[in-house]
Amino acid sequence: MTKVLIAAGGTGGHIVPAVSLADILKKQKPDTEIVFFGSSNRMEATVIPEAGYRFFGVRMSGMNSGLKSKIKSAVSLIKAQRACMQLLKKEKPDIVVAFGNYISVPIAQAARRLHIPVMLHEQNSFAGKANRFLASLADAIVCCYESNLTQFPAAKCRVYGNPAATVAKEAAFDADEVRKIGLDPEKPFAVFMMGSLGSSSVSQIIDEACSLFDDSYQIIIAAGRDNDYTFKTQNDERIRIVPYVNGRSMLKGCTLAVTRAGATTIAEIGAIGTASILIPSPNVANNHQFYNAKELADADAAIMIEEKDLNAQMLAETINGLMKNEEKLQSLRNNAAKLGKADAAYRMIDLMEELAANG
Repeated sequence: MTKVLIAAGGTGGHIVPAVSLADILKKQKPDTEIVFFGSSNRMEATVIPEAGYRFFGVRMSGMNSGLKSKIKSAVSLIKAQRACMQLLKKEKPDIVVAFGNYISVPIAQAARRLHIPVMLHEQNSFAGKANRFLASLADAIVCCYESNLTQFPAAKCRVYGNPAATVAKEAAFDADEVRKIGLDPEKPFAVFMMGSLGSSSVSQIIDEACSLFDDSYQIIIAAGRDNDYTFKTQNDERIRIVPYVNGRSMLKGCTLAVTRAGATTIAEIGAIGTASILIPSPNVANNHQFYNAKELADADAAIMIEEKDLNAQMLAETINGLMKNEEKLQSLRNNAAKLGKADAAYRMIDLMEELAANG
């Protein structure tokens, strides 16, 4: 396997695991060339080159409802398929690895026509439309959950997990980050991470809960760089509100994490073995964050609170209770680690080698 083409885009949920796989592959097999494909007008067009990888992009419309949108999508798909055929004939990769999102469709279809092996990666417990559509032409599908086995042809599936977990497992806790914001990394702390956009509704509840948190532990609130909610709580000797934190480092060092339930976050919680409260976003396709969180909650590997049930009093009581209950915290850590698949990237690379050799 001398060249790999990775298709990823749309959101960080697709891009982060794709780049994680590339980073591990580059470290393990430095002679393998890695090329990325995605949308030319979305975040991958800047994020992936910044990560140090060659990137090819096309402009393509999403698969939206409505007659005009469907016609526009069909025309853009045909144009993208032509561009993908040209790209694959030029680059000649040994395998195409697609991480979902509609941008995966034309490159996987073109690879199939050119008899290039195709491997899909599904990050969520409820599979996305693009991967379900492509499942019949894929040579293998790497999943993160046993539930995916009922959504795809089971014979093609490998439940290896998310390559972001491999990178997270190998990450370290940066105590200096905690010191720089004025807290003591040697003392227990709970960290809130709701993503780069934050959440106005959840932020307000966290804000209201701040006065109810026990003073025996510290609080770090990563509000989100683009959150439009302004916290009324002020920084004090034990509470810090910042736009952004290094998520993997915080999951390593915190006593308790309160997060959304995106695929990458769930993978990292498992790989690291972090005690967590999951508040799945209700504003995502197929409500997949709820199903991601439920997988952990059903295994007593996390506490799940749906946003519709959340209030300041309940949040504070739940966190205060957990922070005083080391036995429960350790149980959550142990059970999360049991579900974690920290070797995901290495197993994917082995499968890629096998598919490329047989292709």
